[in-house]
Amino acid sequence: MSAKLSIIIPQYKTPELILICIRAIKQFSVLHPEIIVIDNNSREASISYLKQVKNITLIENKRKCSGTDAHKLALDLGIKKAHGQWILFFHSDSIVLKKGWDKDLLDLTQKHPGTIGITTIYRDINIFAPWYTKLLRYFKERSSFFNYTFDVTDKKIMSYCFLIQRQFLLKTKYQFHRSEGDVGDNLYQLHIKNKKPFILLGRNMLNRFIWHTSNATSLAAGLMNDKKSKQKFIKKRNQLLSSDIITTLLQNKALDKE
Repeated sequence: MSAKLSIIIPQYKTPELILICIRAIKQFSVLHPEIIVIDNNSREASISYLKQVKNITLIENKRKCSGTDAHKLALDLGIKKAHGQWILFFHSDSIVLKKGWDKDLLDLTQKHPGTIGITTIYRDINIFAPWYTKLLRYFKERSSFFNYTFDVTDKKIMSYCFLIQRQFLLKTKYQFHRSEGDVGDNLYQLHIKNKKPFILLGRNMLNRFIWHTSNATSLAAGLMNDKKSKQKFIKKRNQLLSSDIITTLLQNKALDKE
């Protein structure tokens, strides 16, 4: 019997984050999703860890490409291996935090028959942010903060938690590595916008089940040297690691064997 959900995670030199990402999926999922990790030729601790993890499909992408090109190629490689009715594109810094998060996402598509996918326009999701940051974001985004919408958008579509119906994606014959622009945004513009029912989640809905920060791979791998972005990343990473839920995951090595 095929899995309902296949999660595709490209990763490059993020050993700490990919460990937390995988363990969180195993700990908090209820649909037993297929986990597909594509390593973009890391050649360091993260690939050593991934080779030891049970019940994941590990693809080693050793082609000569880097950055966005490697990420796009990784998605194409993952799609070829996926068996789920639904495909969920994740980043290695997409950390789920709620039991049953996967069922909640798929239940939302069942609530609205014909829906072919779900994502968001919001870049950073941090449940551990201080109260004043959350309050500021609420006032800036209050029209969509608590809800989800089917409205068409011209804003950039995010790909760190991008759910898409597998059969729909295959019918488009879309290939990420030949696409222009951002991963999720290009797919949305070409095949979804004004054509198919598609859900955009508000920030508060995302805050219920996921943590994500921008540019984690680029910063962790030393591909990005912007001082402000690096400081922001370190601050959010420390907030994440200081939480009890993440401390427990880091200690629970048994999840690697499940």
